[in-house]
Amino acid sequence: MINCYFKQFSSLTCKKSNRLIIDSFEFHPVRGEREKAILSQIFSDAALGNTQITSIMDITKTIKGSLGLIALSVGELELNDKTFPSVIIDYLFVDNRHRNLIYEHFGDKVSKMLLVYAIQAAMEISKLAGVRYLILRPDGGKEHKNLVSFYESMKFKYMTNKHEWMYLKLT
Repeated sequence: MINCYFKQFSSLTCKKSNRLIIDSFEFHPVRGEREKAILSQIFSDAALGNTQITSIMDITKTIKGSLGLIALSVGELELNDKTFPSVIIDYLFVDNRHRNLIYEHFGDKVSKMLLVYAIQAAMEISKLAGVRYLILRPDGGKEHKNLVSFYESMKFKYMTNKHEWMYLKLT
């Protein structure tokens, strides 16, 4: 992750500046209203301290503003009547202007950099709190083949054939 940095938003920032931050993004032309609604809910959760939102920025300032963000929380994975402490990716969002682009000075897509950040954060949490999995639900479910393939390329797997949730074992 070259030439980028990650900025965590405080719960106060999420409470007072959520509309300003959300309005700074460009959304997908078809799914934009849904994306805004999800971000609004994520910021509400973060204002209450239930979710941590982290934004990705360009250190070189070649690209101004936030490129996207990731929201993480801690919860449990339930499988076969067992529960496993997990870090949950509540939402991974990339500004529509930066989706599917590989920036030369970053060396990768914004979505991949955010996911790598989430994996690293979950690994650190697992050292302190015994969290064993990083879990997510692909937006659009199993039908969103490109997104599922992206997560599978990052070593995520489906919990079972019946579940919509994917996991990455941390230990």
